[in-house]
Formats: sequence, C-alpha cells, structure tokens
Amino acid sequence: MKLIDGSKKSRVRTIFDAMIKEFDSPLAGVKVVEITSIYSGPMAGMMLAELGAQVTKVESPNGPDPVRSQGLAGTADGVNSTFYSLNRGKRFCSIDAKTSRGKELLFELVTNADVFIHNMRPGKAEGLGLDYESLSAANPRIIYGAITGHGPEGPEAHLPAYDYVVQAKLGMVDYQRDKDGRGDLVRQVVVDKTSANGLVQGVLAALYMREKTGKGQRIDIPMVAAGLAFLWPDGLAPAHAELEPMMPIDQLPPWLESAPGSFLVVLETSDGEIATGILLPPWDGLCLALERTDWVTDERFTDQLNRVLNLPALIDEVATEVAKYSTEEVLSRFQTYDFAAGKVVTRREIQDDPTIQHLGLITEQEAPGVGRVRQPAPMWMFSDAKTEITTSLNVTGGDSLEVLMEIGVSADEFEQLKEAGIVLVTDSSQEPTTS
Repeated sequence: MKLIDGSKKSRVRTIFDAMIKEFDSPLAGVKVVEITSIYSGPMAGMMLAELGAQVTKVESPNGPDPVRSQGLAGTADGVNSTFYSLNRGKRFCSIDAKTSRGKELLFELVTNADVFIHNMRPGKAEGLGLDYESLSAANPRIIYGAITGHGPEGPEAHLPAYDYVVQAKLGMVDYQRDKDGRGDLVRQVVVDKTSANGLVQGVLAALYMREKTGKGQRIDIPMVAAGLAFLWPDGLAPAHAELEPMMPIDQLPPWLESAPGSFLVVLETSDGEIATGILLPPWDGLCLALERTDWVTDERFTDQLNRVLNLPALIDEVATEVAKYSTEEVLSRFQTYDFAAGKVVTRREIQDDPTIQHLGLITEQEAPGVGRVRQPAPMWMFSDAKTEITTSLNVTGGDSLEVLMEIGVSADEFEQLKEAGIVLVTDSSQEPTTS
C-alpha cells in the first residue's frame, strides 16, 4: 500500500473538507428557479433556500412581486420586512419575457435548473413558453412545481384565487362562526402557507424519486386541495361523520357542529388568559387541579359523552374556577396533574418564551434595505446536516448580471440587453449579495 506524504495528505484533507462543506446542507447543489409572487410561491422558494438550495427568483421589469411595495417601507423595486420574510436567501433576476430574446433567456435559465416553481394562474406559464412538456423535452430531469387556486384545469381554473376565496369555498369561514352565527376568516393566509409547505414536500419527494429513476416530473398543488387536506381531520368532522351519525344531524347540539374546535377554549384568569382543551384527558386531573372532585360524580359529566352533551355547562363551571387564580397559579395546578394548558401571550412577547429561546427559534438579523429584524430559524433540525439561516436580499433585478452570466451571457450582450430594456439591473447588481 502506497502512503501519501504529509503535503499531499494536507491537500487531500483540504479538498475533502471543501466537499463536505459544499454538501453539508440537504439541498446543497440543487438549483431552483422560481417565478412567484404574493405568499405561497415565495414562501416555498424561501424554505428550499433554508434547506440549502440555490434559489433564483425571476421578476418582470414591469411587474415585480407586488409584496415589494406593500407597507410604509415598500417601494416598487425595493424591499420591506414582509418581502424579506418570504424571499430572503434568494437571488433576483429581472427579465422581460414578452420579448423574444427575453423568452429565450428565461427558458434557458429554467432548463439549466433542477427545479422550477411558480404560482401563476393556469395558462400564464405556458404563455411564457414554460410549459412542462417543453421544459422536460429540453431537460428530462427538471422538476416542475405549480401552485394554482382551483387546479391546473377544470370549471374554475381560470378564476382568480386568493387565500380568503379558498377559505370561503372550503367551509373555513363557516367553521369560524362566532356565538351570534357570523362567519369569519382564519386571520392568517393559512391556505397559502399550507400550499407552500405542500409544494416543498412534493419537490423533496420528486428529488428523491429522481435519484432512483433519473427523471423529473410535474407537481401540481391546487390551493383547494392543500386547504381541504389541512382542514379535513378536525374542521370538517361533520362531513365525514355524517355517514353514520349518532343522532339525526338536525338534532345534534350546535356546539357539535363545530367540534372539535368548540372543545378548545380561551379562559380568563385573574390577570390574563389561558388556552386549554376542555374535554382532553386526564379528566380527573382537571377536577383535582381546580379542587372540584364533585364533577367526577356529577351525572352531567360522568363520562365523555355526557361531558360532550353538556359542554356549555362544563365550560361555564370551569371558567368560574379558573378565574379565581392568576395565570401562573392555574398553570402550576394543571401541570401538577398533567393537564395541558398554555398562557396566552401577545405576538410581541413570543421571543421571551423560554422554549423559543432554548431552541434558538427566533434570530435577529440585519436585513438589507430593511434594518434589524427578527426571523424564525428553519424548523428542521437534522442530526447530520445543517439548514441555512438565510439573510441575503436584493432589489428587483439586483442579481441579473451574475445569474445571466452563468448561462453564458457575455458582458457585451448583457449591456445590450440592458439598453434594450430586456433585463432590469440596479446599481447593486454589480456586487450581488450572498447568504
């Protein structure tokens, strides 16, 4: 066996260390191109960047992502805190795909990637020459992910779809009815964010399958499908329980129509609020914690069915007892008997939570163009890989030069493209930001 001398060992070690560093993130080496806007698509791209992919966002010079201009600090081609939260860690290229050369550049950029994602309405990607068939013919390994509102085809595929539209369509607004019967929205873009997570899951599965087959594929995530899957287990309980109801539907108590959400309550303490699940075990733990052992033999509450049928009375009595204690006192009592509850904190207090601090889930960063901001750390905690706390950001077209030179555009042609308005470039584009 021939031994390697010390100097060669050092060089081999350096090369090996560089290889390990290059591939120490789960998606290191994966190139993603996205044409996305608003929430769902950008969030999916940002999560792929957190997993180590190189993500390039392409915007139109005449119509960049409108979230850039939202809020007091927003400008048409600039940044703001919301845009930063959805798009940090990406490179930004601006191409006018309505021109023939722009369309060629965009096609070449996408076909040189591993993954292409968008959240355009059906037909728009095809209008840019980015249909899956053409892209796959040029690059059979391409993974194509599309978020649409009502699906890639169908009776409503052409209609605009925002989060609130899908919430209304799926019964979420109905599920959120208050005591007076008024429907309400979940006050977050819950379907957008669910669709983003669904697309990331699909891309990861497709990358794994490509390792086995060598082929890419198309993934469609209709918002109605993502929202339905998200809502179904609990929010649509009546829909899947009506097959064999325990009593005629019109005879069910009204709180069962909103079960199991109606079992989850926010109760006032003497100095704040707690959230708890009034019907969750251990039942005797709740009784002991609040020193109401008489509930154990109360015929209204003797078993789970009786507690369900008498839920309003149970909530009222528990609320009366909880109000006698401070938040810390009642939580301590519940913890003694392993009954789950949580203090209701304001959104500005989240960073002070001891678990959040222990896990390092909120980071403070200097956001380019925004200032110092807080951001969540990546949710994934790998034993043998790392995720990226992405920080880079740029204005519209800020990385156009770097991105296009990678697909063979010369400096001279780039100047011509800029002069013709086919690409948009800003002062910062000569010095692209990095994560």
